[in-house]
Amino acid sequence: VCALIAGLALRLAEPSTALTRQALALAGERWYALTLEEQHLGYLRTHNYRDRQGNWVFESEQRFAMNPYDPAATTSRRTFASAEPHPLISAEQLQSRRGQMEGVRIEADGAGYLARRLPEDGTAPSRLDWQYRLADYLDFELWLARTQPEPGRSRSVMSLNFDRLEPARRIFDVVARDGGRYTIQNGAPYSATRIQLDDRLAPEAMTIAGLFNLTLAPKAKALAPRSTLQAASYHIPLDRRLPDHTEISELTLAIVGHDAPARLFPEAKRSDGQWVLRLEQNARANGRPTAEHREETVQIPARHPEIRALAEAAVRDLEDDRSRAAALNRFVHEFVTYRPGHAPQSVLALLDTRIGDCTEFADLLTSLARSIGLPARTVFGLAYADGQNPAFAYHAWNEIQIDGDWHPFDPTWGQARLDATHLPLPDDEKAAMLLLTGAVSLQFEVLDVQYF
Repeated sequence: VCALIAGLALRLAEPSTALTRQALALAGERWYALTLEEQHLGYLRTHNYRDRQGNWVFESEQRFAMNPYDPAATTSRRTFASAEPHPLISAEQLQSRRGQMEGVRIEADGAGYLARRLPEDGTAPSRLDWQYRLADYLDFELWLARTQPEPGRSRSVMSLNFDRLEPARRIFDVVARDGGRYTIQNGAPYSATRIQLDDRLAPEAMTIAGLFNLTLAPKAKALAPRSTLQAASYHIPLDRRLPDHTEISELTLAIVGHDAPARLFPEAKRSDGQWVLRLEQNARANGRPTAEHREETVQIPARHPEIRALAEAAVRDLEDDRSRAAALNRFVHEFVTYRPGHAPQSVLALLDTRIGDCTEFADLLTSLARSIGLPARTVFGLAYADGQNPAFAYHAWNEIQIDGDWHPFDPTWGQARLDATHLPLPDDEKAAMLLLTGAVSLQFEVLDVQYF
């Protein structure tokens, strides 16, 4: 009892500031139901509180499943010191899928931080020399409370980016205002988020990529059994098989079963009463090379000693970038054994198992290329999947910058010249998500095939 009274006295003695008042306004546990076109996929839980030392803790847990065999979860925690200026003490983000877990843990160390990749692999922690405080984390809410901005105003805030292991700028726009309640939006690629805030500036509803919805709900409703998507298979059926598909230079397809296919495939044209999609070799994703395509991230460990050693051994004494990129592509194709549907794993874990799906092939090639200074990226899209029931299915491959231009490679199939069955995802975020989640019903019919 004495300890509780002493703790209460300490809290009452603390100076109340706009920052601490806003942190207290967000305190508590909140549950959100995650849905896609009225189908329940999972939930988000947030829990904000002060621990026994008075530190400010912000936790989140998101669990969902596009189908009953593919559950995924992401949990995160940020802890800020009780004393001003409330610096970040620790932070972590963990992702798990199909029994595999990976993530990052950041801990204060002197004037900076140490970052460790999880699960531990014996690698020395990375030293980070930036600073991040509670005021940075709640900057946008403080700005709303202080200025009460009208719609049309924007604010750039520092958000802790676990992938890049540093704070990164995010811009939020004020879309609408109703008294002390706001609707805001962040336009990040493939995850543009619109958020409705209540009068405490806590989220009460969110829409992600114009497709997924998170709605504040009682715990029982948020935890309701997840329904299975009827068409979440990443497949678009094809009316017949394509012999020697890796040698196809041009492919003409009719799009059947969708009223507005041009929204899904901007290249589609109306011809003779039907929608036609013409695909050509070496199709490229949109977007110019940027500094990010050279960087190391949690998913792309380009500076890891093992990655550098493998890349240098693969290119040996080759000097021109085209030959170096081709050598890396051949190396990955021979190094990894392809197993469709294999449990996702990190690039570093792949070095031990040497078994993976197309994403593992592509992320390894991206890591190797960046490690020797070649800008590279992993490309996601649809590609022909041969078999008893031929279809276009989810696939990943690469683009590497050579002489200022992107050049595609497919390490899974060992291609340095991509055939015409590779179809990058559209720029339209909602269209891309509809294709990836199988939320649209359509099929392709083969009209014409040309070979190299």
